[in-house]
Amino acid sequence: MNYNLFNLPEEVKKDAENYRRSLEEFLADKIPDARFKGVRVPWGVYSHRGGKAFMSRIRIPAGAVNTAQLKALAEAAKKYGDGRLHITTRQDIQIHNIKLEDTFKVIDYLQDYGLSPRGGGGNTLRNITACPFSGICKDEVFDVRANAIALTEYFLRQESSFMLPRKFKITFSGCVKDCSGILINDVGLLADIRGGKKGFKIFVGGGLGASSRIGKLLEEFIPESELGYCVTALKNVFYKNGDRKDRHHNRLRFLVEKMGLDEFKKLYLSEFKAVKDAEHIALKDIQAFSMQEINSEIPVKEDKQYRDFLRYNIRPQRQKGYSCILLRIPQGDIKAEELAALAGLEGDFKDIEFRALQSQDIAIAWVENSCLFDIFLKIKNILQDFLYPDTLLDVTVCKGATTCNLGLCNSPALSRKIEEMIKARFIGKEVFKRLDIKLNGCPNSCGQHPIGKISFVGAAKRVDNRPVPFYKVLLGGRREAEKTALAKEAGMIAAKNAPLFLEEFLNKVEEKFRESIDIYEFLEAEAVVIAKELLARHAYMPSYLEGRNFYVDWGREDDFSLSGLGTGECGAGVIDMIEADLADAKIAIEEAEKKSYDIEKIKKAFFSASRALLIVKGVDPYNPEDAVSEFKKKFVDAKIASDEYADIENVFKAINDKLNAEQKKEKFLYAGKFTAHINELYKSMDPSFSFPNCAGESKPSLKNNEAPKRIMDLKGTPCPINYIKAKLALEDLDTGDILEVILDEGEPIRNVPESLKNDGHQVLSVKQEGKFYRILIKKG
Repeated sequence: MNYNLFNLPEEVKKDAENYRRSLEEFLADKIPDARFKGVRVPWGVYSHRGGKAFMSRIRIPAGAVNTAQLKALAEAAKKYGDGRLHITTRQDIQIHNIKLEDTFKVIDYLQDYGLSPRGGGGNTLRNITACPFSGICKDEVFDVRANAIALTEYFLRQESSFMLPRKFKITFSGCVKDCSGILINDVGLLADIRGGKKGFKIFVGGGLGASSRIGKLLEEFIPESELGYCVTALKNVFYKNGDRKDRHHNRLRFLVEKMGLDEFKKLYLSEFKAVKDAEHIALKDIQAFSMQEINSEIPVKEDKQYRDFLRYNIRPQRQKGYSCILLRIPQGDIKAEELAALAGLEGDFKDIEFRALQSQDIAIAWVENSCLFDIFLKIKNILQDFLYPDTLLDVTVCKGATTCNLGLCNSPALSRKIEEMIKARFIGKEVFKRLDIKLNGCPNSCGQHPIGKISFVGAAKRVDNRPVPFYKVLLGGRREAEKTALAKEAGMIAAKNAPLFLEEFLNKVEEKFRESIDIYEFLEAEAVVIAKELLARHAYMPSYLEGRNFYVDWGREDDFSLSGLGTGECGAGVIDMIEADLADAKIAIEEAEKKSYDIEKIKKAFFSASRALLIVKGVDPYNPEDAVSEFKKKFVDAKIASDEYADIENVFKAINDKLNAEQKKEKFLYAGKFTAHINELYKSMDPSFSFPNCAGESKPSLKNNEAPKRIMDLKGTPCPINYIKAKLALEDLDTGDILEVILDEGEPIRNVPESLKNDGHQVLSVKQEGKFYRILIKKG
């Protein structure tokens, strides 16, 4: 079916040109990697491990994807990637191993089909997910897909959606079975009807990661008509109050925890009222596809695979005569040819509809019951291994160390080994039907290990001074609306022992399973005891010479190593761009001095310093003249920056090759002082990207630690260059840190301490040592 629920906003298409331009500048070595990372990651373009290839994460709102889009994704993967695609736990679809120069080609090609990676990474509003069975589930209160997609279109038009303190995740569930996990998202919305009106129960502050949290109830009910106001208010509260600079504690859950739910709710209600008073938000009325019920019977055939297909892969729709087919996609990976062939099924089975699932699988809805055997035969010719979704065999797994910069262990390879064991030993058993496995290559939660009934979390430990791949074992996770619970750690196991441990654990659990048993009570009590006994039994690690196999990860032949680890890119965005420009300005100042006040380096300092903070004003100039001009308008004229720089445009225009040595020095000193001022402004920026008025800027309080954090030897450095260097050095320190400066006697010792005091720093001591002085300065 080519029916399209989601329409890509024109604002996203227009903004793609900014990505193209930044990419071209980066490839031409005109902008540094750190700054370009701040551009590409919010466009869903991530570096692979090693930095030589890239991934593009395409958002699929509510998991709804039509046949033309599937074919386009397959074509893009063949043309620009490695011919494979990956389905994520947020209903996104990723294309891997793309050359950097081709990343815009992917964006450009897919947007013609209403697809985009915009907001696929970084500090942005991520893909808004929904129950994958919305509109066809027998238990749903109402179809929530339209709400998720309408909210997506609304937020994608807003620049603020891509300038948040950290990633912001929203999901919708149609009933308390909670297929989408409303309590493990920043904002979770549960469908409800009260007094005949559609609406939602609102939860906030959930999320998975190294520090997972269960969401808290914020609103018992808001009517559907106020959905836009509600979520906009929540996004605004996060935008204004989230801590942009503490990247490890700046998700919404940490804000809720820090403030307390009651205080957070006061802020939310105040913002809700302000939004409602100031704005008119009417989300687009999206009509989801539906068909009339029919009389259609499921064919009966003497075919074991077909019988298993009917038992495990088929979910009857609430519409009589139709079924939804679930296709297990091992590790969430599918070949481009397979995906295109699945989309081609529409030629034989009219009006079928495709959906991406949080389980990393694919669903085909609106299949007439009478066609189930025929479509089964077609699918068999396309996919090698698609039976048994939503079972023990359907392992949820991240990409791990295969591509991810943060991956410790090769989780996909362990997943394949586990799947081999399950196929050989457990198909059809009670554990097969009632347990699930979630597998993660590191403590982050792309594989959703905190909500797995059985989970493995990648780790590294040293044995005989050699790194060894290990996994933490967790039990008892649950995703079920207000019954949601996080899994608890039972112990650790060497990676090479994990399949054997799991096999023995499942055998013992199978012996104790009864149909009436409460699975979660069992996992919390009896299963933990079993797991700990088995983990102790498998705790022994041979030496490297006795058992090198233990020192090699699954899927590898070389010794296990952490050398491929890199910096995670999920948090890249505005702060990275600002800090990259500030670093460039500082480097330019230093190089200008070394090269006798080089004109080009001075211009570079002006450009980088002027541009650094403009991004928070919605301006990202690509040439120095525009940067200086926009800085004057946005900061000097707005009384944010000092009036001392009211003449900055004229000063910059006067920089040319005809300047004599004294004039070059004068421009250099101006640039140095200006760069220091921009650093001060950056330090004063609050979490909502706001700045104090330059006349009312207050100085932070001092610490009591008197030990120098850094020592600068400025002997022989003339005034005022010594002052500028000391000033820039202080900008790199935290408030209260101590800088020790060594200065010559005479003019330096008379001028520099006084100038730094005027800047708000504290001179702690001045000690003479012959013809020079040691000064301790506490950063104010």
